Amino acid sequence: MSEPRYPYVHVTVPADDAELVSDQLWTLGAQGVEERDATTMLRSENEEQVLLVASFATDEEAHRALAQLAHPAKIEHVVGDEWRDAWREYFHPTKVGPRLLLRPSWREVTPEPGDVVLTIDPGGAFGSGIHETTRLVLAEVDSLVKGGERVLDVGCGSGILGVAALLLGANEAYGTDIDPTAIPVALENAQINGVAARFRADTADVSEVPGEWPLVLANIQAPILIEMAPHLAARLAPGGVLVLSGILSGQDEGVREAFEAVGLRHLRTTSENEWRGVIVARS
Repeated sequence: MSEPRYPYVHVTVPADDAELVSDQLWTLGAQGVEERDATTMLRSENEEQVLLVASFATDEEAHRALAQLAHPAKIEHVVGDEWRDAWREYFHPTKVGPRLLLRPSWREVTPEPGDVVLTIDPGGAFGSGIHETTRLVLAEVDSLVKGGERVLDVGCGSGILGVAALLLGANEAYGTDIDPTAIPVALENAQINGVAARFRADTADVSEVPGEWPLVLANIQAPILIEMAPHLAARLAPGGVLVLSGILSGQDEGVREAFEAVGLRHLRTTSENEWRGVIVARS
């Protein structure tokens, strides 16, 4: 039986265009976009240019994206699971916020007093804690969770956000993701961290999630967040807080306006590099 082949679109762009083209790749359906330049661990060949490497679910989606790009691009494949092992070399224990210490499952760590250790193995799901979008939400979770909360994570990926909330004292976490392969990964990470009894995950659409939740997390993409605004707002309990991420610089104003239009109040916008987090609340 042959090993699976994973399609990646490689796009070479001038540094000034990297953010715009990265946003385009997300819009075209990329599952992840890696940026390589002269400062990254995996570097581009030309210091004045940036290499964007975007993963797609299928060859058909990769070819559709390729056809719409104005910059030099090509499709390359990674065979088997070598890509999962390659990035592990660079995933080290990382402190996020005042309490959370992320520990990849294959590394040992000695926590400082007050550290809450979150052991994570992303498997094939998004959410290692390495990416800025995940860190922006984790920092908010660290700040907002005081104990006893009920947390809804829409687009849960590896389950890292819900598991983090439980380790910090939340009472219950529910993750949903349209990718069915993310669900067993999320459930396994809850098991690894000893919070499986308080964590559940499935592929329910946000419009089908019952009840209202005091803390709602959604780390997706700006266009999808805007589309989902009415459904996300409907899941938020009175006085509740909604943390939004996956938003590039320049998109945050549109996200903020979309959620204000459905009755939510803007609390703050956070940032890390070109990424933004938008935090809103129901009065």
